[in-house]
Amino acid sequence: CLEVKKATNGLPNSIWETYSSFANSEGGLIVLGIEEDKNHQLHITGVNNPDELVRDFWNTINNPQKISLNILTDNDLKFKLF
Repeated sequence: CLEVKKATNGLPNSIWETYSSFANSEGGLIVLGIEEDKNHQLHITGVNNPDELVRDFWNTINNPQKISLNILTDNDLKFKLF
């Protein structure tokens, strides 16, 4: 129910597999800008361009040639600037 993704320089391709998995189950939370090391410790990596990341996310998730169904709304996406 929780997945972290590094996403320093853009959306990782693996985000869509996670989105699909969560969409076909009870859901979950994807946190971008964090990576998990081999000891399962989480480390903040941040993202370089959060506005572009959000725009790319919505453009992809609303593209029916890439995602068959968008189950998210604007209220589902949150980001925090440090």
